[in-house]
Amino acid sequence: MKKLFAVAAVSALIFTGCADATDLGNRAIIQAAAIDFDDGYRVSALLFSSGGAGSDVIDASQENVIKVVGTGKTLSEAVDNLSLVDGKRIYMSETKLLVLGDGFSEESVTDALNTLYYDLRCSLNMPVCCAENAEFLTDLQFTEGITSAEKPLSMIENAHELGVSPKTTLLDIFADLSSERTSLIPMFKKTENGRGMTSSENGETAVLSGCRVLENGKLTGTFDQRQTVSLLLKSKKTDHIALNYVFRGEEKTCEAYAIKVLDEADRFGHSWSVHAKFRGRTGGKIPDDEQEAALEALLKAVRGVDY
Repeated sequence: MKKLFAVAAVSALIFTGCADATDLGNRAIIQAAAIDFDDGYRVSALLFSSGGAGSDVIDASQENVIKVVGTGKTLSEAVDNLSLVDGKRIYMSETKLLVLGDGFSEESVTDALNTLYYDLRCSLNMPVCCAENAEFLTDLQFTEGITSAEKPLSMIENAHELGVSPKTTLLDIFADLSSERTSLIPMFKKTENGRGMTSSENGETAVLSGCRVLENGKLTGTFDQRQTVSLLLKSKKTDHIALNYVFRGEEKTCEAYAIKVLDEADRFGHSWSVHAKFRGRTGGKIPDDEQEAALEALLKAVRGVDY
């Protein structure tokens, strides 16, 4: 049944595409949604206001982005209870980011994800992240981008490009669930070291702080950034990473790519070996003797220790 579910989801993505032809001017377009569970669902969403009653033009400006909150025993009920502008119906096909709260460490998120895809028509390509308090990401007013969805999403994409964070979509989660695999979900935490990043006077912002494991529909293990890099390399979810290391007393930076991690386990436990290529900031090959220092830094990253 799980495999049939995954096939159906993929087939729907390929053959239906954007099947909803409803006039967007008559919809409340959700840009980011934060969902948590505590004896019921709480949905915090950012949506575009159309800029006035009767207008079919969506003005993508900060003044026309509003936060709405709804609660309910089911996710559908919580979405129905969102306080929408001008009585417009909700539209989630363009949602750029889904944030899961810590409540899903106790409650399975599977029903909510099914509702998002089958009933609310969220894209299977929608990135998913998590935070202890999911709603705080919808409260931040980032100075970059139009909504609070864009900056966290760019942070996830940039970290993924560097090989230091997962980028996990709704489709990835469905595929992992059907195959009884675990998913790595990028995790945000609140900090006050981001003066200028948001409109907050105390510099309150969000940063990527590692990942959570989604297993059997629930958020389980928590891993810091160093452990996350190790997991990504060992699980072959990334084959490249930016490295910092010291060579002849000078701090250096390079990219390790085409990484192959081998687990040469013996009766004493794991003994990891690593093979990779290295290139400097400008893309050129680094000297052979310097590569030894870079390889040692890479091996430490695989082992999950400071590099």
